[in-house]
Amino acid sequence: MYDLIVIGAGAVGLSVARYFQVERHWRCLVLEKEPRIGQGISSRNSEVIHAGLYYPTGSLKARLCVEGKERLYHYLERNTLPHQRCGKYVVAATDQENELEQLADQGSANGVSDLELIDEVTACQRVESLAPCTALFSPSTGILSADSWMRHLAGEFQAAGGDLALNTVFCDMTPAGDTLQLTVADPAGDTMTIQAEKTVNATGLSALEVAEAAGFEYQKRGYEVKYCKGSYFSVPDARGNFQSLIYPLPTPNSLGIHIRLDLLGEVRLGPDAEYLPDNVPVYTVDPALETEFRRQVRRYWPAVDQYPLEPDWAGIRPHLFVENSFYQDFFMRSEVDSDCPGWINLLGIDSPGLTAAMAIGPYLETLWA
Repeated sequence: MYDLIVIGAGAVGLSVARYFQVERHWRCLVLEKEPRIGQGISSRNSEVIHAGLYYPTGSLKARLCVEGKERLYHYLERNTLPHQRCGKYVVAATDQENELEQLADQGSANGVSDLELIDEVTACQRVESLAPCTALFSPSTGILSADSWMRHLAGEFQAAGGDLALNTVFCDMTPAGDTLQLTVADPAGDTMTIQAEKTVNATGLSALEVAEAAGFEYQKRGYEVKYCKGSYFSVPDARGNFQSLIYPLPTPNSLGIHIRLDLLGEVRLGPDAEYLPDNVPVYTVDPALETEFRRQVRRYWPAVDQYPLEPDWAGIRPHLFVENSFYQDFFMRSEVDSDCPGWINLLGIDSPGLTAAMAIGPYLETLWA
C-alpha cells in the first residue's frame, strides 16, 4: 500500500509527488495515462516563471505563485537546470497609467517587492522598439525549460524510491475504511486495484472527469471546466531583438497577447483566448488570426509589421466555472465533506500553475494536517 498516489505526471503532479517522496519520505506512486511524463498542459505552455502580480491578495494563486517562484528558482539553480531571470515589462498607454499603478500595488500587496514603475523616456531607452508607454518592470519574472525541469523532478522522485506507472488510466475509486482503493487499467484494458492512504487528482484538463469517476459529482453542483485555447505565432526574424518579456495589461480571461521569449532568444506572440466548443481539443493555429495578433501587438510594438509571422503552436487552459461564473482561483479541496478526507481534487489549475507547482505539495500537506 502507498502513502500517496498522485494521478497525473505533469508539472504539478510531479512536483507534488517529489515533495512527499523526497522531502517527507512517504511511499508514493504517480499514475499517468500517457506513455511519457508531461504530455498534457505542461507540454504546451509559455514556460514563464511568473512573479505574482495579477492575482487577488490572499488567493491561492497569489500565495502559491510567490512561494512557488522562490522554490522553483532555488531548485533550478541548485540543480543547474536551464532557466533565465530575463524580467518582464508590462506596458501601458498614457490613458492606462492608473491601471498600471493598480497592478503594481496588487503585486506589492502579494509580496512581490522588486517591482519598478518606469516612465516613457526610461521605457523607450531600455526597449528601443517599444511605442511610447509607461511600464512596470518585474525583474523576478523568468523563463525555463519545462521539459528539463520535469524530467529532473521525475528522475529525483524515482531515485528516492517513488514509483511511476505510465500508460495507466484511472478508472474509479472506492473508500475502504482509512484507505482508498483505486482501480486502474493498462492499454489492453486489464484492470488492477491499488491501495493508498491519500490521493491527489492532478490531471489538468481531465481533472473534473477524474473527480466524477471517483464519485464526487461536481457536475451536479454546477461545476464545469471549459477548454480555453491559446494560440502562438512565431517571429523568426526577430530572434535576439528582446532580452525581456513584453506584456500588455491583462484582460479578464488572459494575460494578453505578449512577446514571449525562449532560452534560445526565439520570439513568439501569444496567447490569445478562445473557448473550444464541447471541449474538443484543437491544437492547430488558424493563420487567419494573424491580423488580430498584429493589431493587438502593434499597439506596443509598432515594428511587428516589419516581420513575417508564422503560425506556431497552441495550448489549452482548463478554466473552471461554478454555476456559470468563472472561478478565478486555484480550486484545491480535501474531500472531507464526502467522507473521503484522504482524497484531494485540484481543479482549474491554469496559469500560474507551472510557477506555483513546487509550493502546492507543502500546501496540500496542510489540508491533511
